[in-house]
Amino acid sequence: MSQLSVNRRVVASTVIVMAGILLSRVLGFVREWVVAHQVGSNAMTDAYYAAFTLPDFLNYLVAGASLSVTFIPVFTKYAAEDREDEAWHVFSTVITFMGILLVAFVLGGELFAPQLAQLIAPGFQPAEKARVIFLTRLMLPAQFCFYQGSILSAIQYAKGRFAIPSLAPVVYNIFIILGGVLLASRIGMTGFAVGVLVGALVGNLGLQVYGAVTVGAKFKPNLNLRHPGFLLFVRLSVPIMLALSLSFTDDWIIRWFGSYLQPASITWLSYAKTLMRVPLGVVGQGVGVASFPFLAQLYSEGKFDELNRLLNSTLKGLIATLVPISAITIALSAPVVYLVFSHTRMKPSDLDATAATLVFFTLGLFGWGAQYILARGFYATRNTMTPAIVGTVLTFANLPLYWLLVRHYRHLGLAMASSVGILAYTVILFLLLARRTHNREEGALVLFFLKVCAASAVVAFACYKLRLLLEPHLPWHTFSGALLMLIVLTVAGIVLLIAFGKILGIQELDEQLARLWLLAPWSNSKTSRSKTPA
Repeated sequence: MSQLSVNRRVVASTVIVMAGILLSRVLGFVREWVVAHQVGSNAMTDAYYAAFTLPDFLNYLVAGASLSVTFIPVFTKYAAEDREDEAWHVFSTVITFMGILLVAFVLGGELFAPQLAQLIAPGFQPAEKARVIFLTRLMLPAQFCFYQGSILSAIQYAKGRFAIPSLAPVVYNIFIILGGVLLASRIGMTGFAVGVLVGALVGNLGLQVYGAVTVGAKFKPNLNLRHPGFLLFVRLSVPIMLALSLSFTDDWIIRWFGSYLQPASITWLSYAKTLMRVPLGVVGQGVGVASFPFLAQLYSEGKFDELNRLLNSTLKGLIATLVPISAITIALSAPVVYLVFSHTRMKPSDLDATAATLVFFTLGLFGWGAQYILARGFYATRNTMTPAIVGTVLTFANLPLYWLLVRHYRHLGLAMASSVGILAYTVILFLLLARRTHNREEGALVLFFLKVCAASAVVAFACYKLRLLLEPHLPWHTFSGALLMLIVLTVAGIVLLIAFGKILGIQELDEQLARLWLLAPWSNSKTSRSKTPA
């Protein structure tokens, strides 16, 4: 497989995944908007978001969120050796054993929910704790659907099919929205929790069963736990299961500290992080999901130079996209929040608090996207231990920073600590991965990053000043005024970025755009026609 062919397949797959994630993030916006519109931001919404902690932890404990990085290398290993029947045997073993384990964990969580709620949100009042327990018990069974659906999605990814797995979060969000719209007026936040359970059953499990059937999945229940393929899966999964990486634990830590803050603090943090995750999910997650199967395949085939080139190209694209988005979002955080939440039950003080929190979360945006790619670089080489150890050490090392900043800056301090921690994690992963893969372009990537940061900082400052000039003339506290301001300033920011990129001599930025153009299907068709003899 040529490098150009790999790049074309990655681009095509990325487009599919990014389209699904974009739709999911838009619906995620709608989901949060419905929560804010139906209920607002208060102790009840804090309890709702806190109730996700135990289900999320269970999903993390069994590596459900990481199945694409633990099972795909196993499946591609057997496929590359023309032993696909054996790959399906391992798939059946994993489905059977982990299904039994999930049922046991869910039942344990249901039984000990009161004791676990005390650990999740120790600062809550008794009424809020009771609400957390009830909502946790209601949403906990969804984790069975998430896990089994994740492994069904993983085999679709391994087969180069991305469309149906990309629909899982879309369907999931639709049912949460429906639960809120149809039920919240009668049963409050419980309506959203019902939507979580139904959405997981339909989108994350039922739809993925259909997708797995379409790629020829073969399932025969077995508990052959001594099979080498299953043992390889366990070896790759255990470090992720036992680790407490900041990329997973940040939400839990924020909710724990947030339970001691004034009511609505957890909600402000949740809303702001959701806004930050929109470009992160579309760009960082989309590229990571789409490129990982190809990275794993290149490693299985021993094509290490091609693997490094794909990693470098992916990281440059991420830098060229996420760093400027971060800069513009920081400059325009208030109009962004007013655009999304202006027609809800949130008060102006809630909107201002969310906007300020968004600024500090967005400082770490690039780190969140880059660590997603870098971790998958390790996973593609069948090394899950290094990211697990680094992530766990940094999580504990960062706890004093959470404690210090939350004491001085409340909810803003938690957002600051989150960004500092994830940026440190990203830097360390980058240095270790460059050494592991013998990446000779390490220095060039760092220089490219610094140049884009410099240009983006100038753009952020200019957009912020322009925003101050426009504020007296635009009703930006309204939906239409905020939308107009965002359009004007975003266009101005893009023009300024291109101009300052030229001034600073960021040739790589032009090269990235040219590379994307050459990879486009229409470019290939034109080239083919030009080479066709008359």
